[in-house]
Amino acid sequence: MFGQFLFVRIRRAQQALADGRVDEAYTIAIQPDVREHPRGRKLLAALERPLLARARLHLQAGRHREALLDLERLCALDRGGSELDELRQRALAGLQTRQDEVARVQQEVVQAIAAVRAGHLETARIVVRRISDTARKHELEHEIDLRLQRSSQLLAEAQAALERGEVLAAVRLWAELIRRHGRTDAADQFAHRLAAACRQSLQDWFAAGKLEHFFAAQEVLDPLREVDPTLRSHQQVAALCLKAAGQLARREYSALRETLLRLRGAAGPAEWLDRAAEAADRIAQSHDELLAGPLGLMMSLPAASQAATVVAEAALQARGKPQAPPKPLADWPLLLLVDGAGSSLLIDAARVRIGRAGGSRPVDVALPVDLESHHADIIRRGEDYFLTAYGPVQVNGRPVREALLRDGDRIELGVAAKFTFCQPSMRSSSAVLRLSHRCRLAEDVSSVILFCQTCLIGPQAHCHVRGPEGVSQVVLFTRGTELYARPLSGGRLADAVRVAPGQTLEFGEIRLTVQRYGQSGGRG
Repeated sequence: MFGQFLFVRIRRAQQALADGRVDEAYTIAIQPDVREHPRGRKLLAALERPLLARARLHLQAGRHREALLDLERLCALDRGGSELDELRQRALAGLQTRQDEVARVQQEVVQAIAAVRAGHLETARIVVRRISDTARKHELEHEIDLRLQRSSQLLAEAQAALERGEVLAAVRLWAELIRRHGRTDAADQFAHRLAAACRQSLQDWFAAGKLEHFFAAQEVLDPLREVDPTLRSHQQVAALCLKAAGQLARREYSALRETLLRLRGAAGPAEWLDRAAEAADRIAQSHDELLAGPLGLMMSLPAASQAATVVAEAALQARGKPQAPPKPLADWPLLLLVDGAGSSLLIDAARVRIGRAGGSRPVDVALPVDLESHHADIIRRGEDYFLTAYGPVQVNGRPVREALLRDGDRIELGVAAKFTFCQPSMRSSSAVLRLSHRCRLAEDVSSVILFCQTCLIGPQAHCHVRGPEGVSQVVLFTRGTELYARPLSGGRLADAVRVAPGQTLEFGEIRLTVQRYGQSGGRG
């Protein structure tokens, strides 16, 4: 019975071979009982020729993997020889070449994707042309065309702004174009026109004494300075203006006179600058005349200092018991209240700890959501901010453990704490964490200001705290261990007011109060 069944399988294999069904015939012939039968051995010998012929056809067509499969079947049938070895070497070499080609194409695709995402559209187009994968090639070409279209739209808006005379708006649009879509020939050509317009505007603003416009331009010109380095000279002018303002506030008139001369050499003539230099020269000369007179001589005598001490003591006695100096407002963190802008938490620290309110570990920013007790840190190094995560954190939708933060980054801690990192002003190293409405801090705080020396308040986009509509701007700054405030536009350092706890100050449309922050669970 078993012999009869074996005979049936052998005949079925022979019929399959006769019909050209080589794989079916091989599957039957390779079975041990068939191989041991005399008719099965004849079947194995008959399979050698069609398998070898099909392997040659596969090689000619470039199907190296299929050719290797047929050659392995011949080896399983105990068929060999030099021809078989040669075919195997050809198939292996062809397969390796094919794998190298696939790897090369994949590398070109990766390079093209990286160039597109980096905004290097011209480079990306050159790389895409070399890709042999038609589907990926068309997909990347479509993405490049979309980015070029958006780039053209931003460039058209920037050109229209420049035609209207809105130079800074044109610079912002051009910078956004470069940041999102990279530099193109058209963008570079426009950049040279834009740089020339900026130079003229800066000169006009400086000559007219409009230093608030001059300084506002410094915040947005950094990307354009990479295209036209001549714009860097205006940074030196801005630094000299700040130095001169500081010397004026400290009544260092001799040093002020020298700084104004350097400023005239760096920026060129300006009527207001000439008047300031003449005034400083007159004050310095008058001061020198006073020192050269009899009173100046008396300043060096011991009796003069003793007399000054006696007069001061007498004045104190006349007023009554001397009053203790006011306590400096140095107990950080602080709560900043601005009418029309809500509440902000001011933290002056290089490392800011973030975690769950009421947790077991002290933190600076205690969020009333489900987080680790100490979930993350934001660290300031120079002008850069870095995030270090100890719990689940995503930046712009991507999980991170450490990240360099950029203006506009969206940060998610856990599943409920969401805020946006902002660095609105290039003139200040301070940054802002704008909290979502679902994770406000105690005392209805909606933003956290990572304070570093200065903080701007006003309706403009570059301000850390967006105040009510109007034109007023206020700068908060530290002097020693105390906090001061003064108007930014048209205000002098001499107009600065020391900020006392609970005191309400008004500067034009801006009305603000600073007090100590009583956060539960915080370290302040």
